[in-house]
Amino acid sequence: MPERHDLEALATAMLTPKRRPVADPASHWETSATLATPNGDIAYHTAGTGPTVLLIHGWEASHHDLDAFVGPLRAHGYRAAALDLPAHGASTGGTASIPECGEAVRALAERLGAIHAIVGHSAGCPIATYAMLHGVKAERAVLIATPERYERYARWFAEEAGVDAGDLIATLKARGLDVDSMVLTDNAAQLDVPALIVHSADDRTTSVEGARRVARAWRDSEFLEVDGLGHSRILRDPAVIDRVIAFIETP
Repeated sequence: MPERHDLEALATAMLTPKRRPVADPASHWETSATLATPNGDIAYHTAGTGPTVLLIHGWEASHHDLDAFVGPLRAHGYRAAALDLPAHGASTGGTASIPECGEAVRALAERLGAIHAIVGHSAGCPIATYAMLHGVKAERAVLIATPERYERYARWFAEEAGVDAGDLIATLKARGLDVDSMVLTDNAAQLDVPALIVHSADDRTTSVEGARRVARAWRDSEFLEVDGLGHSRILRDPAVIDRVIAFIETP
């Protein structure tokens, strides 16, 4: 078994994303601001007026990943809002666990006011779910390319590092991050918010089988399976965007 300090360093590394260069948001977003939170200063952006749709990006990404939604949301009378999660994009912070990111989403929701819908991509899906389970209210939820179990990432990370996955998971739990509890099928069963779950069959990052299980566990959900859009191209597909907005508009 590796020494404790080695496992602590590995746990920190697992929770530390690589940052992308920060791009100019002016072409898509009307306002940019920061919000001070216990997990650092969160950069966020808005465009349009009307009911708010909060967009949540995935791991080692930024709000720009969801730029393709901004114009259509504005055209349909919504205010698009997006943040850079802690330790991502223009936000500060060193680590980005699901609870840390979920708390940042909750803080931003309080700043923005009523949230009509939340749209998450990849790791943004369990983050959105965490936020909704901890007080963020939304009329609709959309999960795109969702993972099912955070544990799988921890086990993959441990395998890549050549350590026992159980040792790494225990170290994370001692730091307050209970990986075993972050199972989206379990968490989805606790939510009554209508959801649309979208996944591409050829996604090599998150499995479509896991997304199907999440959809079955979410009592009031629709499942849209597409193909040929992978893990990221799905965010720029006009038909997917149209379907998401139609779902958000459903009374």
